[in-house]
Amino acid sequence: MFYQDSSPQDEFILFSLSQLVPENHLLRKIDKHIDFSFIYDLTSPYYSHHSGRNSLDPILLFKLVFLKDLYGIKSMRETIKRVETDVAFRWFLNLPFSKPAPHYSTFSQNYIRRFKETTVFEDIFTEILTQAIQHNLVSGTALFTDSTHIKANANKNKSRNVIIETVKERKLAFENDINNEREALGKKPFEFTDTLVTKSIKQSTTDSQSGYYHRSHKEKGFMYLDHRTVDGKHNFIVDCFITSGNVHDSVPYIDRLTYIIDKYKFVVNCVALDSGYYARDILQFLEDRRIFSVIGYRRFNKTADSNYFQYMHKNDCFVDKRTGEVYVYKNIDRRGYKQYRSIDKNNKRIIQRVLNADLYDRARQRRLSPLGKQLYKRRKETVERSFADSKQNHGYRFAQYRGLAKIQQYTWLSCATQNMKKLATILHKQYCFFLLNSTFATLYRFNIKAHHIFSILK
Repeated sequence: MFYQDSSPQDEFILFSLSQLVPENHLLRKIDKHIDFSFIYDLTSPYYSHHSGRNSLDPILLFKLVFLKDLYGIKSMRETIKRVETDVAFRWFLNLPFSKPAPHYSTFSQNYIRRFKETTVFEDIFTEILTQAIQHNLVSGTALFTDSTHIKANANKNKSRNVIIETVKERKLAFENDINNEREALGKKPFEFTDTLVTKSIKQSTTDSQSGYYHRSHKEKGFMYLDHRTVDGKHNFIVDCFITSGNVHDSVPYIDRLTYIIDKYKFVVNCVALDSGYYARDILQFLEDRRIFSVIGYRRFNKTADSNYFQYMHKNDCFVDKRTGEVYVYKNIDRRGYKQYRSIDKNNKRIIQRVLNADLYDRARQRRLSPLGKQLYKRRKETVERSFADSKQNHGYRFAQYRGLAKIQQYTWLSCATQNMKKLATILHKQYCFFLLNSTFATLYRFNIKAHHIFSILK
């Protein structure tokens, strides 16, 4: 029978917000398992307690950013439009339909006037991670680090060439090792001095703090880099550090790992990194800390000497595989290359081996070991998956702001949101599993048959 619905759109219906939000909604899980009251303590010093109009609730203020990042919404303007119509958003914000949604500029103005140069954003990230640690979801024993590029809010065609002069960072420990080797050989030590490096770089005229990113097989343009470290247990983000797009991956690694260990008191046993971190300083630092490191192989130019000459560790010499001729250690140059010459003075061939080459040999052995292969394989399941989730689901492909400091601040909140989602999901599964076990135990106690159990649960 033909029927035409003529129900009026202005019909009054008596419902509460809670009744309109599904029981298994993600926002319900987050609200149930995560305590946001710490935001009051963090933000209280930045508000006046004696004068002025009543402010917007700080928890509501930051929840707006959490919603934007959680659902990958492009801007705060679009987030507010969603709040105006989405029941679940209003329920999460404790904002009934009788109250208007905040203006889209509210958070940005609070950022400028209150939180711009504070540690509030990092403290929120730390608190969410601390809650995960308290629930024993973060071990801190195996860490995985990598970087990903974020497209800067800048046109790659609007740039200028800038000449910069920098002092090349000296490797003091390496220089001392070279001079110690020379003294052992009875030679005069080198005098190392600072080296001034002049180079031309491409700088954006829109966002000067971004860096021009140009790596093989990847998109070129002005970018920022997120140097992220995740925990191996449940893939929680433990650190996210923003640099310009032209900063090498290995530059901030030692400082950030030290920061993580000191702040969270982690006992790190192993780390897995890609080939961008294959540097002498990093290898030495990890060995000094007794951390088992697996770093992807970096392909250096292979010389003909490696095919015909074998290094003898015991005697520190090279042997020609074809003739059996021995090459002994004679000198070391300023770059740290040990020079080996033949006992036969008529043979002028020089074979070079870098100082601390044993460090690279041990790294290769760890990488090829069964544990090393298994650990390196987990990179794609941990840090690479974390990046994929950020870009696919949380709007992380493009920088929505300009300036290094501002992007770093909002990155703390974005990664806190990602950790928040994971924390709530895991705790909800544990809670449901606990309820299920309790139900089965109770029914078994009263000797209820199996087919009745499922009918009751259903």
